[in-house]
Amino acid sequence: MSGKILIVDDEEAVRFFTADALRRAGWQTYEADSGEAALSMLEKTPLDVMLLDLRMPDVDGLAVMRQSTKRWPEVMIIIMTAYASIDSAIEAVRQGAFDYLQKPCSTEDIVACANRALTRKEANERHRKLAGQSGQPDLAIADAGVDSANKIRSGELEIDFGSHAVFLAGQPISLTPTEYGLLEILAEVPGQSISLKQLIEDGLGYDAHDPQAQETLRVHISRLRRKLAARYIVTVRGGGYALAKIPPLM
Repeated sequence: MSGKILIVDDEEAVRFFTADALRRAGWQTYEADSGEAALSMLEKTPLDVMLLDLRMPDVDGLAVMRQSTKRWPEVMIIIMTAYASIDSAIEAVRQGAFDYLQKPCSTEDIVACANRALTRKEANERHRKLAGQSGQPDLAIADAGVDSANKIRSGELEIDFGSHAVFLAGQPISLTPTEYGLLEILAEVPGQSISLKQLIEDGLGYDAHDPQAQETLRVHISRLRRKLAARYIVTVRGGGYALAKIPPLM
């Protein structure tokens, strides 16, 4: 992989070893020892990924993340957290962070997560480019009246695979690329259970044996349920989820 990553941590040793591992993996690294320094770096340097420690002496990680997602939404954010603040890390994912890693973690895990984030960023850019070429806004904002053979309907929910558009009761629903990817996997076989393993590996790009993978999947499914209404994503006994098969209300 080759991308630009900002490592934000107030511990010099953490920054040193993390940057060294990422450079060996082909990354161009930048460092910041505080939240203010991170925001300053974001102002002047185009970046792909930010590895962000939650606990900072000045501006904390969540505050940095909120400003970053508002001003530089294309930057993928990976949260670094100690066990004591794991709830804050999960909340960061709910607010739009790509993923979180729990300290202490290996440099191999950091590199792997950064690579996944860059892959997702590149996929986002391809979606935006295709949406621009077709005249459609990105992801979930399209004309509900357009007829397509690639549409799935369940109750008031409509998913258009061709334009990556999602509507509920005729209103466009804005989903993140991860949320849309998970929904698309479920929508390919409405009413049928999709295993946790498949959703984790195909939807998140994780190793299904990763101890954090199921928790991360649950966070994304929870966000989908809030956006779509809980009845559309069904938990299946024995593990897995399914898109509810509800007769279209039209």
